Amino acid sequence: MKSDLEECHEHRGNSEVQQLHEMAPKILISTTVPETFATILRGQPGYLASRFQVTLATSPADMLAKVETAEGLRVLSVPMARGINPLGDIKSIVRMIQVLREVRPQLVHSYTPKAGLVTMLAAWLCRVPVRVHTFTGLIFPTAHGIKQRILIWVDRLICFCSTRIVPEGLGVKRDLEKFGITRKPLCVIGSGNIAGVDTSYFSPALSGIAAGASDLKVKLAIEDRDFVFCFVGRLNRDKGVAELVSAFSVLPKNAILILVGAIDETAPVDENTLEMIASDQRIHHLGFMDDIRPALMLADVLVLPSYREGFPNVILQAGSMELPVIATDINGCNEVIEDGFNGWLVPPRDAVSLGRVMKSAMESPLSVLREMGVRARARIHERFERSQHWDRMIEFYSKLLNT
Repeated sequence: MKSDLEECHEHRGNSEVQQLHEMAPKILISTTVPETFATILRGQPGYLASRFQVTLATSPADMLAKVETAEGLRVLSVPMARGINPLGDIKSIVRMIQVLREVRPQLVHSYTPKAGLVTMLAAWLCRVPVRVHTFTGLIFPTAHGIKQRILIWVDRLICFCSTRIVPEGLGVKRDLEKFGITRKPLCVIGSGNIAGVDTSYFSPALSGIAAGASDLKVKLAIEDRDFVFCFVGRLNRDKGVAELVSAFSVLPKNAILILVGAIDETAPVDENTLEMIASDQRIHHLGFMDDIRPALMLADVLVLPSYREGFPNVILQAGSMELPVIATDINGCNEVIEDGFNGWLVPPRDAVSLGRVMKSAMESPLSVLREMGVRARARIHERFERSQHWDRMIEFYSKLLNT
């Protein structure tokens, strides 16, 4: 049993820790939807809470309570709708102002476009001292006409209201500069990306993953002679799914395509592509998966033919799993994939080039694919390790808050 003196010291120690935590700067982090906290940013807010008082804000959804439990943090509900929605955005800004007045943070940090607009404008109106927005991907470079002008105006407004602007990668930074979105300094954190990868979790050597891949192989009736391509992401037209399915359709019969991700109802792929997915017995649409590692373990190559990206996490995860990647030569992808080194780069919106490279990958010796995979994991570990990114985030916030 503990003596009275020991209990007194323990109580005093706990009290001092509590007092120190209450003195720590308050930070509010926002995303448009809770899925971003539950997947990409999972674990990061909880880690940051060791140094700061962290509160999260995101749209109400079933996953909100899951995020609150997983991170051990308070998550406040702010309805935010993707897309252009002036009336809904005004309501979101009013609600965010209420949240900021309640929390009174010294720093706010928003991710994703709509959360950026709502949070930065509300924080500017509330005069929050430090206002950080991370551009995780730009929509306007691939938009046209009046829609492009509106999107540019919105991003300029976000930058005007921000005190610090973080492009997720060098490609995003170049586009912000090229289109004259802001004259403020642009700071990429580390080598880019907003989360990093836990290479101990995304590891082909981890026990249990091979068994999961084997089970999936049996379930999908995939044979040893088959060559498996894997796509991970929302089935969205900007992800290049139409080009992927078109390119795949002319590949040899032993080619298999696994699609991991739900259909994006806000920008779904065309009906013809969906029909080809449903009718081709070599294509397996698995929908959303909480754990994508078995699918990556089963695959020979990951394919990501997006039209635009900020800094796609899936190519980091695939690389960590020693998987070569075929990706489009766009922002983010070409900051990780080096053609012929750890994968291949192809032009966006080009099904013919994509099909040619996919066929070339099928004809590559197994030893070449394995060596590419080894180099991919080494690069991810060196540049994008999650624990290192989390420490960089603490350093980043500390400098901004002068703590």
